[in-house]
Amino acid sequence: MRRCCFIVAWIGVMSVVSAADADINGYELLSDWNLLPQARLGVQAGLASSYDRNGGNYDYNHYESTGSVRQTADVDPVTVVTLDGPGVITRFWMPHRAADLEFKVKVLLDDVVVIDSTSRELLGGGYGYIDGALGSTMLGGQVSYEPIVYSDSQTLKIVSENKFDERHYYQWNYLKLPAGSTVTPYSGTLTPQQTTARNSAISMTANVGSNPAGTSATSNTISTASQSIGAGQAIALGDISGSGQIRAINLKLADTASDGQMDGLRLRVRYDGLSRAGVDVPVSHFFGAGHGRVAYQSMPLGASDSNEFYSYWPMPFRRGVSVELYNDSGDAISIDSAAVEYESGSVADDACYLHAEYNSVATTTDPSYQLLRTAGRGHYVGNLLWLDRQNVGSGSRFAGRSILEGDDIITVNVNSASPVVLPGTGLEDAYNGGYYYNHVGVHPDEEAYPYSGVAPYHGLLRANIPLKDNGGSAYAHTDQYRWLIPDPVPFTDGIKVDIEQYASSYGASFGSVAFYYLLPFFGDANDDMRVDLYDFAILRGDFGEIGQGLAADFDEDGDVDLDDYEILVSTFGMISSPGLLGAAPDAEVLPANLTIPEPVSLMLFAVVAWPVVRRRRSA
Repeated sequence: MRRCCFIVAWIGVMSVVSAADADINGYELLSDWNLLPQARLGVQAGLASSYDRNGGNYDYNHYESTGSVRQTADVDPVTVVTLDGPGVITRFWMPHRAADLEFKVKVLLDDVVVIDSTSRELLGGGYGYIDGALGSTMLGGQVSYEPIVYSDSQTLKIVSENKFDERHYYQWNYLKLPAGSTVTPYSGTLTPQQTTARNSAISMTANVGSNPAGTSATSNTISTASQSIGAGQAIALGDISGSGQIRAINLKLADTASDGQMDGLRLRVRYDGLSRAGVDVPVSHFFGAGHGRVAYQSMPLGASDSNEFYSYWPMPFRRGVSVELYNDSGDAISIDSAAVEYESGSVADDACYLHAEYNSVATTTDPSYQLLRTAGRGHYVGNLLWLDRQNVGSGSRFAGRSILEGDDIITVNVNSASPVVLPGTGLEDAYNGGYYYNHVGVHPDEEAYPYSGVAPYHGLLRANIPLKDNGGSAYAHTDQYRWLIPDPVPFTDGIKVDIEQYASSYGASFGSVAFYYLLPFFGDANDDMRVDLYDFAILRGDFGEIGQGLAADFDEDGDVDLDDYEILVSTFGMISSPGLLGAAPDAEVLPANLTIPEPVSLMLFAVVAWPVVRRRRSA
């Protein structure tokens, strides 16, 4: 029997070093690109933000300690958040103009002050070793990704102040680790291990555009020469068998490639022989190219002025992977070149598969737009979002840029009985900007009214934001991205990501690509994180059925057949580690008309069916 233990990435990656070096130092996700696909089961994401607790649009001056104090006199101090360990603060954001008001910021561990600073000093890079190297100031926002770690036995508290008539916007992201995790708590100084990891993280951001995983002497590259792809046709960029990981995908189109051609050419990635693609996205939107967007380089994705695109998302696979370009347009489309770099080898049991969900809607007046909804277990790592509003008339100078007023709302474990909501404070805030990307409340230290701005983990690729009515239409358009790589959002029972549409009566158009890693667990028909006789019984009941949503349709081809049986046999006996997910689930009550075979019968069935399976698959 094969037993697979799905483990927390931060803990699992440390198992190869000595116990003395096993403490979580907070910089792991910033410094080790190959951690990105690893499951984070047992880790919970949280967001402490100044969102309006009353459900309105006054997303400032709200705190844990006093609720809404927006209308009151000065209150000092106020508690932003209180967290029991172990955990890591992964991100601190404020609008630049608000941060310069020097709100007091104190961080306490067990009521002992370990950070005594201001928003201006912390986010401006002037506090101790927090020098701004792992943060940015642009587009009206300031952000720091310097981790603050607290241990299993500690309580962390963030204290600030409310300033009457001053708008205090803030977001603090954090990850709660499994109980008993060993960590290096924040002390104001870095250990040698933390210094090494932090230097690696700084080097990665300084060399954005190069593969964050570095070079590999053992990788292979499949190159595709210049050619034309006919309408409705596809070409394979790579059809790889066995197990391994894609390290990079590069694509070059002609300099004259139009937006329509980039929209019509789709990148498709299928894992382990499944008919359903994990990635099926137009090239323009997967890479964030065309449509007036600027050339940019970010950690996982980039595009040049000459239509050269790269993806450095790590993409593990266990039983093969195929990468293809499909021409979804009515005319032939030419490519100049393409390359898929991969490395063969074993894949960790806790490695997830990269998925990308592409959505778009024409002008809609719905109160929110959904970027992502998926079931299963994995972690969300960010998105590209574009939206515009046209011809809303001259009734309000605010009408055009109100597209940026909607809050981002992430619902974790959306399919469970107890979903967790992470509420944001505004669209540009979710992308580390501020004040309509500095198109109002201009800060003297930044470019006024920028068209774009890019950084390793966030950026604005195009902006047309009206400053005032001027008696004409208030057209507005923005393209932006944010990668939740230092601050991923794990989920164990599905996730949903929405953007509110403030002033939805005007209507707006939206489009997005959401990126997430999903843990494959083939053969688990009843979703209890184990492949056992209960799943075999469900497969017997579904065998021969045709339709969508069949629990035993493991290859997702719309029917339950011998291919699905082969998958179950190959994974029979796999279970998750119950220690990270709570107690093992109770045995389920099976339908009365299903008979559970003895293990000997199962093995006999496998032996007899195997030749039939092999013939069918090779046919």
